[in-house]
Amino acid sequence: MDENWVDKISNEIDEQIDLYISVRDYRFYQIEKLKRIAKHLNNDKSCLECKYARKELETIVLELDRLINKSGVNKSEYEKKVESLLKHLKDKHKVFQAHYFTYTYSATYTFLGAGLGLLLSYGIFYSFNPSVFFLTSGIGMFVGNVLGSRKDRILVREGKQI
Repeated sequence: MDENWVDKISNEIDEQIDLYISVRDYRFYQIEKLKRIAKHLNNDKSCLECKYARKELETIVLELDRLINKSGVNKSEYEKKVESLLKHLKDKHKVFQAHYFTYTYSATYTFLGAGLGLLLSYGIFYSFNPSVFFLTSGIGMFVGNVLGSRKDRILVREGKQI
């Protein structure tokens, strides 16, 4: 399993796209992501799960027409298979999707800011004050966005982002 495998998968994906997949489905199901997953699965030669995942990716690519263009059950099967590959990369190899930490940190810090806003609002004014609540929520969202994007940039430099 070397670069030829990645090139073979990439070419097969391109053929499937040309023959069977519409532009709308290509964008919606993020089929380009399969090529990036293949590159990351090919990086670690010693991981047994990656070897099985490479076989799984090959079957996904060969059945792309059936998985995308047929019934909704097949589409959910496609999504589950891709999610399992992404989960393995995230859990075992610390490879994350694009903007993962930006979104995660933004949501977390927004909720923390909202909680702080409620505490300050009821602690200072003894009633709900929307100005304090929304100010702290906004500050929390901003801080989460900055910290998350910084971590995402580090992952891009390390090559650990899909």
